[in-house]
Amino acid sequence: MKKLIIFVTLPLMLIVGAGMGAVMFGLIPGFDPLGTQKKHGMESANSEPKEEPFLNEAPPTFAAPPPGAVTFQLEEFVINLQTERHYPVFMLLSVALELKDEAAQIRVTTLEPRIRDKVIIFASSLNEQELNGFDGINRIRDGLWVRLREIIEKEDLLNLQILKMTIK
Repeated sequence: MKKLIIFVTLPLMLIVGAGMGAVMFGLIPGFDPLGTQKKHGMESANSEPKEEPFLNEAPPTFAAPPPGAVTFQLEEFVINLQTERHYPVFMLLSVALELKDEAAQIRVTTLEPRIRDKVIIFASSLNEQELNGFDGINRIRDGLWVRLREIIEKEDLLNLQILKMTIK
């Protein structure tokens, strides 16, 4: 009797548990028992969320600033990168923020310690291989864009420029 429990009941419980987990985490495509996903064609035209441009990546570097925009250059950052080497790898980073106007610059100046904290925490989580070349510059630029938009009001921050990025 004990062998029946071990060889039949336990695998059956494992399969049922794995199936429930797959349903709970939405791993089964097209199966939504709780109706959490919106059905296509059921939303009204007014209820569609307005898509915000440049939500997860920074605007292009060549985008012309609007009239009255100001550039606010942050002090240089010296950041210790993740490494498996026996000696540290540092990154020297210089960033300029393109802001809406002078009033936005005053507001951002008061947020500078929080901005520096976000930049250092994000950049120190990266390693030297992730920052190589053009893709590395875009990775850090897009990552900083997302994190700085959490702190700075969205209409104040227009663009972000990487002025200098040196890894030693």
